[in-house]
Amino acid sequence: MHPNQSESNFRSHLIAIVIALVSCVAVLGAMNLFGVTAEQRKAQSDSLKIGDGLTVHYIDVGQGDCTLLTCDGKTLLIDGGSEDQGSRVVRYLKANGVKQLDVLVATHPHRDHVGGLGTVVQNFPVKTLYTPVTESENAWFQKLADACKTMNVQLTVPKADSTFSLGKAKVTVLGPRGQYETLENVNNMSIVLRVDYGDRSFLFTGDAEYDEETAILDAKCIVDVDVLKAGHHGSEDSTGSRLLHEATPDYCVISCGENNDYGHPHDNTLSRLRDAKATVYRTDEQGTVVCITDGTALRFVTEKNAA
Repeated sequence: MHPNQSESNFRSHLIAIVIALVSCVAVLGAMNLFGVTAEQRKAQSDSLKIGDGLTVHYIDVGQGDCTLLTCDGKTLLIDGGSEDQGSRVVRYLKANGVKQLDVLVATHPHRDHVGGLGTVVQNFPVKTLYTPVTESENAWFQKLADACKTMNVQLTVPKADSTFSLGKAKVTVLGPRGQYETLENVNNMSIVLRVDYGDRSFLFTGDAEYDEETAILDAKCIVDVDVLKAGHHGSEDSTGSRLLHEATPDYCVISCGENNDYGHPHDNTLSRLRDAKATVYRTDEQGTVVCITDGTALRFVTEKNAA
């Protein structure tokens, strides 16, 4: 056979193979064997309702923190805002069908996190209450402790790396770590939680600042999540570049008060979140933010305007 004819036949066979591969890809795409389409994912997300799967309520309590998680009939409340928000939190929980709290977490003894929890404890049975310490000079923590004593609720200090279940969701305690009891900066004794449900994950950091973030990352904790709760209300001393680099969140929720005296969230934090390409939700702008997941899709619902 002439060399030119051999080369021509090779090219013809090669072209035929390429055409066949392209046709297969088109057919497979049409059959959706590569997974759900973007339209299907959106429809799945839009169909999620509050109370489905794992529902996370980032409750607007002004300049403070309060987050309710519900899953398979189980409830977890993280913090309760300041004392003037206690009644609001109680109303919100009742409006969402909460009868008791399976787990209550007071991340650290600061007024804007534990001030409202005394009222909560007086209104709902609490099965387990986690705190980073059992004693504190903070007046609002002492009021919480007094309410717990009256209602026969024990204060329990969780161990780092311990886990507990919230329905089908898994909750892991990532922090605090080390000798935090002697820290002058109470923010760095915040209880930090990771929550996994199906393929979706959340990180709740209390008021943890760089030091605690670094301790968690140095301990090789897995922090790669879909949704991050910004530390310390979006303060520039939290939600650092290293944490964002390792967490790679698609979404970030910031809990802070409108026109607050601290300037939260700080511009540096917002800049880092933009660099991380995270979609930001803010309670000072959007009110209560709710995230719903069935373990695959995610849906956000805001009290006010959307992000």
